[in-house]
Amino acid sequence: MLKFNDNGKFRIMLVSDIQDTQFTSKNTVNFIAAALDREKPDLVVFTGDQVKGYGTFLALGNGKKNTEKTIRNFMKPIADRNVPFDFVFGNHDAQAFASSKEEQLAVYRSYPSCLAQAGERELAGLCNHNLEIKDSKGKKTVFNLFLIDSLSATPGGKCDHVTQGQLEWYRRTRDRLKEENGGYIPSMVFQHIPVQEIWNLLREVPKSDKPNAQGYREKKGIFYGLNKKYLIKGNCDFVRETPGTPSENSGEFDALCEKGDVIAAFFGHDHNNSFVGSCNGLTMGYTQGVGANVYGPGMDRGVRIIDLDKNHLNTFETHTLMFKDVFEFKDLKNKPKFLFYTYSPPCYEAALPLIKGACAVLGVAAVVTAGILIRKFR
Repeated sequence: MLKFNDNGKFRIMLVSDIQDTQFTSKNTVNFIAAALDREKPDLVVFTGDQVKGYGTFLALGNGKKNTEKTIRNFMKPIADRNVPFDFVFGNHDAQAFASSKEEQLAVYRSYPSCLAQAGERELAGLCNHNLEIKDSKGKKTVFNLFLIDSLSATPGGKCDHVTQGQLEWYRRTRDRLKEENGGYIPSMVFQHIPVQEIWNLLREVPKSDKPNAQGYREKKGIFYGLNKKYLIKGNCDFVRETPGTPSENSGEFDALCEKGDVIAAFFGHDHNNSFVGSCNGLTMGYTQGVGANVYGPGMDRGVRIIDLDKNHLNTFETHTLMFKDVFEFKDLKNKPKFLFYTYSPPCYEAALPLIKGACAVLGVAAVVTAGILIRKFR
């Protein structure tokens, strides 16, 4: 049972985008351990892409066993401390070489402190469920968490969207909680892929306005910064990549705003973003990526902490804990690899200029080499 402590407090630690294989980064695992010891959360929630499903290392041997080893590697700090935890799936968890969502859920459920549930099986995805948090006496539900599978990709390769069936499940659960408790229960939503409305927290800026995030695809050539009109300052405010949102708007944002029960929604997916803002009465925020074996914001990789107060359930406090708060760069393992992923592009479109540049360099090198060989053997 989850409940507020005797002081009426409850702390959640959000961990996003570990995105690793069975050769899990020691930097990631060591940081999670340090974060648990420093922040002492009552609940850990992984907000998707724990497993790098497309990682070719998973294909070395038995993909199912390699996926299980990956999970057990990053779960060790949580298991050692027996901290209650839950999770949602991201778009990469069950891709390509990884085991299925059902098989991964079984691994998570093998831990005594796991609170995850498969949820209604007729719904899209897996593990659409809610967690109720009781008062300090453990008698009355006073807060609620919705954990939603934001699915993976459309047939066209773009981000998928939460379905109408999932939204109807949210409404049924919301209304059931109201009937059982005599009123709407303040709630938060945790899922991997953000809703389209997260774009409202950004604004177009000149390319010269640094830092900024460069748009791609239909937003190619446009640069974005944080929109101060909606930004809630002091929450690790940076945007270094444009949001990877669904190509279709299923109306999730509007559904979450219908009754005022959902006070906030937090997402992962875009590793280089960490900010919080409010729009149309709903607070939305990012947790930056924590994984050191995937692209990310360097020493700004981290976790997000959410503090709830039983006496003020319609609001919350949040802060982040970052690598740089725990380690110095000299303390890191495998520094070249850490730097490689720090400067890796977040998407294919961002990588194109690097690929073209590399091809150009190789082309010039080939011409120069050919010239040298021709001269040598003339």
